[in-house]
Amino acid sequence: MAILEPRLFTTKTGETITFRTARPEDAAAILAYIRSVAEETEFFILEPDEFPPTDDEERKRVQDHLDNPAKILLLAESEGQIIGNVSFEIGAYRRIAHRGTLGITVVKQWRGRGIGMALMQVLLQWASANPLIEKVCLGVFATNDTAIRLYKKLGFVEEGLRPKDVKVGPGKYVDAIVMYKFVK
Repeated sequence: MAILEPRLFTTKTGETITFRTARPEDAAAILAYIRSVAEETEFFILEPDEFPPTDDEERKRVQDHLDNPAKILLLAESEGQIIGNVSFEIGAYRRIAHRGTLGITVVKQWRGRGIGMALMQVLLQWASANPLIEKVCLGVFATNDTAIRLYKKLGFVEEGLRPKDVKVGPGKYVDAIVMYKFVK
């Protein structure tokens, strides 16, 4: 099971944040959190009205992450409210099960306080200790300079560019940069 004991983190500005593994009973709060992040950022694949899961579907997804030793869904909380998350899933087939892809978000009002860096560090420590995981991958909008700097600071390397990967409006596209880090 991919479960981490809750950890406390102090932000750059002195707030105490809890990092913990998501539980099925968090489903409604996770969906509300993701919808709110989708509304406040241009760097999200889904638009707010496209996030389809029901609470039951989200509960099943969270439970799947708990049941699979090479998947994890971590939440960052302040006073019981989700303010960030990072998820990781391995490849679906044996030949690509040594690598997986992550996704990370932090709500706008909490950005710039070190939460994204800390979430990534916790994820990378977990991945390094996990005997199944060798390579951590991600995709990032080429226009998201802040995220790209964070990933490079953590040792991620650019693997490639996917031109016009995301259509953000009529005739308007954003390239995606594919990055990786070997943890073994």
